[in-house]
Amino acid sequence: MAEFVDKLDTIYKTHLIYRTIVVCDRDICEYKRLLESRDFSVYVVSESDTDIDYEALDALDYRVILIESKRIEGFLDTIISKKMNDFYTFITFTNDNDDTKASITNINTNIDVINTII
Repeated sequence: MAEFVDKLDTIYKTHLIYRTIVVCDRDICEYKRLLESRDFSVYVVSESDTDIDYEALDALDYRVILIESKRIEGFLDTIISKKMNDFYTFITFTNDNDDTKASITNINTNIDVINTII
């Protein structure tokens, strides 16, 4: 986990980044704690967020949107359908999510989304 947070911290130091969507599964609370210890502001998309207000999410002052991998496909579908590809800069996957990253890359045809995956 700490290795992933180090990698993300390096990306933020070397690139101009507005907001990142971080896809993870295990220990979301621990990822949130580690990210916040590095001064990242973190919003967790929880299971209780059944109807996310994406316009409000865009207005929130968070640098990281943390979401479980089982929710990312629907999240991206909504972003694409609402043409909201500009409220984040990157999508990244924690080290335990290579399979999810591969499936999103293979099934998603939206080039704007694909180009933001790191």
